[in-house]
Amino acid sequence: MHLVVVCPRCKGATAVREDQKSATCPRCGRPYDPRRCRAYQRSEDPAELARMVGDMNARLEGGFQRYEADERAAEPRRLEVEEALSGISGRVTRVRGRQRQVEEAVRLLCTREEGSFSSSELYDVLEGAGWERHAAEDVLRRLVEDGQVTELRSDSFRLA
Repeated sequence: MHLVVVCPRCKGATAVREDQKSATCPRCGRPYDPRRCRAYQRSEDPAELARMVGDMNARLEGGFQRYEADERAAEPRRLEVEEALSGISGRVTRVRGRQRQVEEAVRLLCTREEGSFSSSELYDVLEGAGWERHAAEDVLRRLVEDGQVTELRSDSFRLA
């Protein structure tokens, strides 16, 4: 049988065996006596125990409400990006020739507010224009190798 207890120092929920005399908090590293802590829940199933520890941590930190608020706030931005990418993809589809399609896609992605693009954005635009994923990956790799596109940081590119 395992218990869900809360660390007295950092207030993080952890799982301990019922007969355990001492434990070390995985968050703060402080040793404590779990027998002196309140047992919030009990379980023998490891999957259920992990879920209970996660629920307890979320409840202690107000995580569920914060997560839902973040998701609601991010939704309009996500829709805006998807609409912009579909518009770019439509314009790229009208261009003849694969090399010119790539040049147009990169140019349009770089003229947005950010001035840069991610690999997934380029892949989405080229897939919308009828390209296969592996071909889009090869094109981006080739553009970086040829120096036409520079990688600013991990997964962020712009025209050279």
